[in-house]
Order: sequence, then C-alpha cells, then structure tokens
Amino acid sequence: SLLPATTLACPSHNYNFTKLSDESLVKIFLLSTLFRWGSLREIEVAIRSKKQIQNELKIGSISASQISRRLRSLDTAELSALLGRIAWKYWSIKSKAKGIHSNVGILRIIDSTFIKLPNQASDWTAVSKDSSGVKLHLCLAVASSDSVFPERMIPSTSNVADIDAVNHLIDCDDATYVMDRGYGEKTKIGGWLSRGVKFLVRVKKTFKVETLREYTPDVPNVTKHAKVSIRTRPERLKLVEFTDNEGTFFRILTNRLDLTEQEIMDTYKNRWFIEIFFKWLKQHIKVEHLFSHSPIGIWNQLFLSLITFGLLEILKLLKQPRKTAWQFLRILRQYLLDSWDEVNREFYRPQKRSKGRQKVPSKIPIPRIYGENVAIVSPISKDHYVKKEK
Repeated sequence: SLLPATTLACPSHNYNFTKLSDESLVKIFLLSTLFRWGSLREIEVAIRSKKQIQNELKIGSISASQISRRLRSLDTAELSALLGRIAWKYWSIKSKAKGIHSNVGILRIIDSTFIKLPNQASDWTAVSKDSSGVKLHLCLAVASSDSVFPERMIPSTSNVADIDAVNHLIDCDDATYVMDRGYGEKTKIGGWLSRGVKFLVRVKKTFKVETLREYTPDVPNVTKHAKVSIRTRPERLKLVEFTDNEGTFFRILTNRLDLTEQEIMDTYKNRWFIEIFFKWLKQHIKVEHLFSHSPIGIWNQLFLSLITFGLLEILKLLKQPRKTAWQFLRILRQYLLDSWDEVNREFYRPQKRSKGRQKVPSKIPIPRIYGENVAIVSPISKDHYVKKEK
C-alpha cells in the first residue's frame, strides 16, 4: 500500500476507537472517492455488501452514524502530516524534475477556491444571507508539464482573505512561488524578501514602486520592463507590465532578476495549472460533496480529498506515467477489487492500428422507423423552421 499507515495504525492514536481505527477511516474515504459512494448510508451498505472491503478495513460492518462521529473526531493535524509524508514520497519519485522550463525551475502556485455549503452550515460559514461556504487555500507544486502535486493546504471560512493564509503555504526553498494579485501586498512581499523566498506575483495598478532603471522591451505586448524597489527593502526587483491577447493588463513583480520578459509572462500564465487542478478536484474527487457540516468534519474531508489525489498521482507515476490523471482514474475505478495483473492487462491492451484518413463514401439514406404502432408521430426537421424564418 502507498498509504503511510505507521501513525494511522498506532495503538495510542486509536485507544478509544477499537472498532474503526484512523487507518480504516482514511481508507473508507479513499474508497468512497474511487467507488463514488454518494452518502454515508451508501458507504455503510457498500462495506456490508463486499467481504473483500471488510477484510481490507478489518471491520465486519459499520453504521453511517459511527463513520460520521469518527470523521468529526479525527485529528486534522494528523491528516496534514500525512499529506506531507505523501508529498515526500512524490518527490522521491520526481527527484530529477526540473519544472516546465529548466531555467525557471520548480513552480509552487498559490491560490484558493470557494466551496459552497448547504444551509445546514450557514450558522458559521455564511457569506451572505443566501450563500455559505468555506475556502481551500492551496500550494500546488508543478514538477513538470504533466505532473502536479498539492503539497500544502490550509482550510478557512470564506471570510478569510487569501493574503491572511499565504504565509502558511510558503516555505524557504528553491522553488518560485507564483501568485495572483490577491497576494500582492507590500508587507508580505517585504517578508518574503527578508526570508529569501523566490516569488513572482501580480500586483495591482495602485501598487507603488520606485523605478531604478528602465529597459527597452523586447516583446511587442510588453509596455514596461524596469528594475524597481518597494522602498521598504533594499533588494532589487523586476517589474514587467504587459497586455495579453484579450486586452487584459498585467503588472508582474518578481525577485527573479535572471528571467527574461517572455519567461516572466509564461511563468505567470502557468497559474492555469492550479485552476485546472481545482476544476479536476471538484469534478472527479467531488470535493464539494461533503459528508459532514461540522468544522472538523469539513476540514478532514478536504485533506482526505487531497490525500486521494496525491496517492493517485504517485500510483500513476509508478504504473502509467504517460496516462493523464483522468485516464488513469477512469480505468482504475473499473478494476478496484481486481489484481494488478488484471489492471495491467487493460493498460497494455493492444490497440487497433489506424489506417489513416480514408475517403468517406457517399452515405446511402437509411429509412427511419418511427414506430407508429406505439406512438403518434408527425416528423419535422429543424430546416423547416430555418427556411420559414428566411
């Protein structure tokens, strides 16, 4: 198993929970994602109906209420540490990764996403009188163009600003942190400079800098390229202002003085990796489908969603690195209770060779059977109305 279970299975962590250990609980929610179980009641029935799952979880049966109580009592810090250990495993596999571009290096993209909650949680997560929800603040590592990993996450209520969570996600390492303008605050930037953090952040038009030297832009849509200072710190920064193909104006500030204008623009555009990740997480891991509306239960399920993705990504790299995450998950879901030999047979199933583009023969009209003996049919096509409008 790829799940680091040493802490989860520790007797001291499970002293008061003899029937459902932390390890079994985590496995239940991993399976709920893979099998697409939609409710705690469905989880209960699924476990009771499959002896193979009972043996893996080391339980005979479990009720929905027991699972709900255990989800609320599970230590969130333990799940956060588990995500960190899985991240370590990921980097042991991707130890030679150089990022999308070798001269830019590894990127760590920071952003947040809003997760809407039902009215049952509106007494503590309200955004307005009609809406409530929580935020997932994330640091996503981009190891290569085809592999990302959610390294660190901090959940919050939705009224917490992105800038207030950012320093929980930044570490002093060799990666470049890429952020949107919600994080471009002078106090925070000064702190990153003092800590030696490499960053590339979009700043607002009102963000004031002192221009030390201007350069002639090399790229047509760049309107300004300058060496600047934020005045509160002695370090020199690079400011690049440009307009994209859709007419949107950008101001990018970075302490990566070695990057060219084009590299700065391309690096910022790589923020789409985290947008795609959030979309993928909501579509396939169903992070918005929460089994609990209590604070601890919600935080735990958010961490479990990221742990699920992390384990899938590691498994994909070990078994089928050329598959996309969705292709790998789609096949894996069909063979969850089978051996890896069965899964590999599907992965390596011979594909029919394409004969290339062929001349398409004229189609012979096929008579359509309307079934008039069982239905009242008066056929009419769309062309009838198009011609009528003309």
